[in-house]
Amino acid sequence: MPGRQIPDIHSRRQLFRWLGWFAMANAIIFGLISLRYLSGGPDGASVLAWVYLVTIYISHHSWLALLPLLILLTPFILIRPSLRWSRVLAVVLMALMISVILLDSLLWSQSRFHINALTLKILGSSSLIFAAVMFVIALLFESLLAGRIWSWVVSAPAHGGRLLGLVIAVCFVIAQGIYAWADASYYVPVTSMAQQLPVQRGFTAKKLLVRYGLVDISQSRERQLAKRMAGGFDQTAAAKLNYPLAPLTCSTSKQLNLMIILVDAMRGDLLETGFTPNLDQFVTQRASQFSNHFSGGNSSRMGVFSLFYGLPPGYFGSFEALQKPPVLMDRLMAADYQMGLFSSSNMYRPVTLDRTAFANVPNLRIETKPVDAAAWERDRIMTEDWLSWLDQRDPDKPFFGFLFFDAVNNRTFPPEYSGRISSNPEDPLPGEFADYKTSVMFVDELVGRVLDDLQRRGLADTTVVMISSDHGEEFNENADGVEGHGSGYSRQQLGVPMLLAWPGVDSRQVSHRTSHYDVAPTLMKRLLGCSNAYSDYSSGQDLFGSQQWDWLIAGSYYNYAVLEPEQITITFPNGMYEVRDSNYRLLDTPQFNADVLEAVMSENTRFHR
Repeated sequence: MPGRQIPDIHSRRQLFRWLGWFAMANAIIFGLISLRYLSGGPDGASVLAWVYLVTIYISHHSWLALLPLLILLTPFILIRPSLRWSRVLAVVLMALMISVILLDSLLWSQSRFHINALTLKILGSSSLIFAAVMFVIALLFESLLAGRIWSWVVSAPAHGGRLLGLVIAVCFVIAQGIYAWADASYYVPVTSMAQQLPVQRGFTAKKLLVRYGLVDISQSRERQLAKRMAGGFDQTAAAKLNYPLAPLTCSTSKQLNLMIILVDAMRGDLLETGFTPNLDQFVTQRASQFSNHFSGGNSSRMGVFSLFYGLPPGYFGSFEALQKPPVLMDRLMAADYQMGLFSSSNMYRPVTLDRTAFANVPNLRIETKPVDAAAWERDRIMTEDWLSWLDQRDPDKPFFGFLFFDAVNNRTFPPEYSGRISSNPEDPLPGEFADYKTSVMFVDELVGRVLDDLQRRGLADTTVVMISSDHGEEFNENADGVEGHGSGYSRQQLGVPMLLAWPGVDSRQVSHRTSHYDVAPTLMKRLLGCSNAYSDYSSGQDLFGSQQWDWLIAGSYYNYAVLEPEQITITFPNGMYEVRDSNYRLLDTPQFNADVLEAVMSENTRFHR
């Protein structure tokens, strides 16, 4: 029949023209559906934010529609240039995408979760029925749309497609350029918009912009901080986050100092094994030890976020984009605590402390110099800088000290270090594990020096000292080939030390399950005198209480897991999931606790408007 197959090269060109215009029509449809992901226009109503929103909206949805069609149909058009088959495949693909985006946008607006196999299981058959109905309706609509566009394409040799393609490309370049600059310049009105669109990841080029002198990180940060503190962008938090849920009621009678020491990538099971004599002595003399403590992440970003905020990883994007600090830091600053904040690695990647926990701290020390020095050397320099800072502080005011050691994460130590540990052939990875334990011993000496200095200055009796880590480190202990961190949710990657010395509180051994989510509630109640319910600002409880978690959300850079005492449910970016037991062995027939999974979804949206 005429019109069914079009064999010449001109017809292939015509099919590609039809495909492009069909994609553009669907890009408009995707854009209309995606309005549900947005909670309003750009914050601050700046011209740059509006330019970003318009250009990213055009380019994002154009590529979202065009790329899948090109990937699927290009081989068919080149091999068998048939309008019939091209229309069928394009219509089915676009109808499927419309039904998925509709369902995903509804789920996102209610729970801040995207569709995957696990969320579909929680939602049950009703979600599948909804998607099926939308798919059928979209099939009919897309069939009519495909026919009309084909008739329109063949009616004239050109309709300005090249010009439209150029506009889309220019929009893409402009949008990504604006985002890269905004990310490096701490410009909230742009970054707060970028994280709301599905499958959208803005380009970042902070190091490149700094290298060529296009951005001065310190000056940009202080400039934007001054604007926020003046109230210019203060509405951003109110627009998208309902945090805290109620006004805080706090009264501090006796202001103790606060000292938080984090040893990057240190596992909790290394305590009392001979590798941490200074930490062991700290426990023996005055610190409580929480031996069943878990981080809220298997990566630095989520681990530190869970410690300061006490919130699940799903909130990180919103707080980071809005540069909204936790209530813990707000209260410390309101109580006029002096800030001695030091990190051996930089503050901005990958932990982004500069735009989350410490977002409102003026004159923040971004990095320890020289930045190209080895991690063990920077740890030493940072320790010396901390001691110097204590010398210069105002003794009449309380202080918050923060030290973030990096040598263990990099498994480095001085070449001449006398405590180097020899490899043990029985270890899963002898060489790597030996270097790891040696670096732990090295950092333990530096931490011991910090603790001894507090004692020498007479500050130990007036300072709350907390020692922990952002995440652990795995060395193939489960014989499944998993190493490092950010690669799984085993006890080795999530179990971290938690030592807490509190003046006037008897030390104790706590064996029930605790987590980083409990840190903010403990400090808010006991240090800062806040009487609010913990649920007003956190997902945790008091570390010194008797309650242990029944389930816990842990996050990585790209997925999350739900931890229960007997099993771990892990999601993946491709939408699939798996369930493992407490020893991290894969379960073939997992049993799901629907109440827990629904509670997880609820917890992940409580603080969103």
